[in-house]
Amino acid sequence: MSISDGDSSVPALALGLRHYRDQNDEESVYDRIREFVRSLGLSASDGLIYHATENTHEDLKDVLNPRDHECSSNCTADSHGTITPTLSIPSSPERLQPLIPPTNYGAVLPGCIYRSGYPQEKNYDFIKHVGIKTILTLVPEPLTPEFQAFMKDAGIQHFHAHIRANKGEVRVESCEMARALRLIMDRSNHPILVHCNKGKHRTGCTIACFRRVLGLDPDVIREEYHTYAGVKARFLDEVFFENFDINLVMWVARQQGWVTPEMDIAPPTPPASITSSGTVKAVALA
Repeated sequence: MSISDGDSSVPALALGLRHYRDQNDEESVYDRIREFVRSLGLSASDGLIYHATENTHEDLKDVLNPRDHECSSNCTADSHGTITPTLSIPSSPERLQPLIPPTNYGAVLPGCIYRSGYPQEKNYDFIKHVGIKTILTLVPEPLTPEFQAFMKDAGIQHFHAHIRANKGEVRVESCEMARALRLIMDRSNHPILVHCNKGKHRTGCTIACFRRVLGLDPDVIREEYHTYAGVKARFLDEVFFENFDINLVMWVARQQGWVTPEMDIAPPTPPASITSSGTVKAVALA
């Protein structure tokens, strides 16, 4: 087609150049994220990396250029975060006191498993109303005397699992995550409330690993994580729960009836051999 064919060729050419530029930009973003993952000695699926090119993650800001994410100015407004709004409620008789859920509260499985940020005193009546039997705290800080007294008075049992924050590197220890998941899947602990400080990262990782045990689609799991984390989502959280070895807890999942005994799970990647080539040569020479 020549220029003399008319004005229609100009928009077509511009559209083609824009598509080419956008495609190259997308590939460039993908490559930078992939190299970032490799630089940390980690692995991530193509699906996760493509997901990261299209969604906001607070820990990728130094990896990507501002123009790589053109909707950044609208992300806060469009975020699906579920932070409980601040309420201004006038005083009322005790029998009419409102029930206020903890920040970022949600039902993972209604009647069984719930999630939230750190419960405050104003949330205690709500927790009792839900009938919570067990509270699992994912942050290491000591409990306040008030929180301890509330749980004792309400007959709520408490467990601690130290789930580290994935800041700068993947820091969650698989053994602690496995312990948290065992407590969550133990039906004798239900209804259970799982919480960290904000109900976003530690709680998000834990619930995402639980969803993987149930066999949910990775895209669905990531969407739920972003629903609660909003613009504070961390790519390294997603790297962790994508790679977490669910075989560590599948025996509990089968025992407690979360999955069928016949459910096929891929074997974990075997660890690197501790025998170096130098050792092998030395043995051979001996």
